[in-house]
Amino acid sequence: MPFACIFVPDFSAEAIVRAEPELRTQAVAVIEGKPPLEKICAVNEEARHAGVAEGMTKLQAELCDGVVMRDRSEVQEAMAHQALLDCAVSFSPRVEDVGADTVLLDLSGLEKLLGSLQKIVRQISRRAADMGLEVNVAAGPTLEAAMLAAHGFSGVSIVPEGKEADFLGGLSVDVLFVDEAACDEAEEILETFRRWGVRKCWDLVALPEVELSERLGQRGLELQRKARGVGTRTLAPSDSPLIFEEAMELEFPLVLLEPLAFLLGRMLDQLCARLEARALAAQELRLELTLEDGQRSCCSSYSELETTKDTLRLRSGLAPFHEGKQKA
Repeated sequence: MPFACIFVPDFSAEAIVRAEPELRTQAVAVIEGKPPLEKICAVNEEARHAGVAEGMTKLQAELCDGVVMRDRSEVQEAMAHQALLDCAVSFSPRVEDVGADTVLLDLSGLEKLLGSLQKIVRQISRRAADMGLEVNVAAGPTLEAAMLAAHGFSGVSIVPEGKEADFLGGLSVDVLFVDEAACDEAEEILETFRRWGVRKCWDLVALPEVELSERLGQRGLELQRKARGVGTRTLAPSDSPLIFEEAMELEFPLVLLEPLAFLLGRMLDQLCARLEARALAAQELRLELTLEDGQRSCCSSYSELETTKDTLRLRSGLAPFHEGKQKA
């Protein structure tokens, strides 16, 4: 039974880039906290190459040339997560919402409809890109194998059945804890692995089971099975609500229609991509704005717009999608 995992690396930074696609090729660092204690909480790959790392202070990051810094946005992260769920549900009715940056899919029976497993995962990757997300997609015979591969390998990957341990062996043992909340136990086990010289999954797989059990108990054997890609986890499907909205937090108020229309056009494109993936169309659009004086305004036509500040939110009413029908 094949499964797939979609993982969004550097999720907080990716949510920012989704809202501002012009930053896609630039170094982006996300900051959180109150001045003067702001720290870097997420960076993209370009920012890492520029020398920025998570945990740095804002002042330290400003010393790196060419780095764009943005405040962390829970609103934009929520929109990115909804887009991720829409991408997954457009392929499979059985989807598990693992976390803000990760979803699992049951791909059983899809090969007859969509082609080979490799073709399916590439289609998933392309659809996520259409929704503004750069993701890692992995498929495998077990949920554990798919999840480890998605977190450990960039782009698209397929774990061959019967060779899970060989395929995953080169990954760091840190990846075994990606689906678990940070806790003292995980840090303690990783420190134990470091003292033993266990750096990669194949190092853990090579340990004798009896001795491993004597030192780490059943937890050690569980991690060893996970490193082999052996499946013990079951998919827990979650219902994805039919709520389609896009929101954007603004750093400055908008006083002209041209920049407002530009942002609305971008949000409409994102909304239409999500609707089309679910075979739906917009029957009604509602626009909610937070005005400069703090009041909220809802309208259904652009002629009613005024100066805005803080948040721009666009919602759609739903109708079945038909070819040739205007989507928005």
